[in-house]
Amino acid sequence: MSAQLEERQNSILNKLKSLEERLNNITPPTTETENQKRIGKVCEDIGLEYELTRVPSPYYTWTLEQRASYLDALSPEYLLKSIILENTECTNTDTSIPTNSRYYCVIIQYTTKIQSHKIFKFIKNMNSNESAKKFHFTLAQSAEALTGFEYNAVCPIGTTVKIPIIISKHIMDLPRGAPVFLGGGEVDLKLVVDIHSFKEKVELSGNTVFVTDVIDTSESNNEDDI
Repeated sequence: MSAQLEERQNSILNKLKSLEERLNNITPPTTETENQKRIGKVCEDIGLEYELTRVPSPYYTWTLEQRASYLDALSPEYLLKSIILENTECTNTDTSIPTNSRYYCVIIQYTTKIQSHKIFKFIKNMNSNESAKKFHFTLAQSAEALTGFEYNAVCPIGTTVKIPIIISKHIMDLPRGAPVFLGGGEVDLKLVVDIHSFKEKVELSGNTVFVTDVIDTSESNNEDDI
């Protein structure tokens, strides 16, 4: 084989490899993972209608509008994320008392931010006998151990530890039957559900779901935002 022919072949192989990488970037994988099967079984066990859909690797580099368009979401307001918060001053060490749990899974829209002081007020009001010093909410450092899911992949159900859920009331204002997109337990996996049905089925399964205003509505950056 001549050096020139070998060079041409190598060039073609490199182009094919480059094309394969580009296709992988725009085409989500189709392999069903064990985690995907597990989340699906949790949904089926509690009678929740659902869909699990994957997104391509560049997904988180896109704008919210681009993400919504790819998923056929009605708008970016239908893209949700679950954040694990810890009350670092909590008198309890676990999640067994939902009204005064050390940890909460807070579901908000990607278009919004959590106002931690609103979380403080909501939980403090359910524990009027406790000192205000016993409530300080921040991102949980042990979120992965509590949920079994990595960062940016938290699914609010199927967690390692059952965690009380707080849903932003703005989400519950979305029309019944319109699909929302939650984390599905993997970075590129989305759990698609009706949020109203989700709340009802999760509550029937024995977990606690609160609905309250947790969002910062001011236009300025607030040090209490999460």
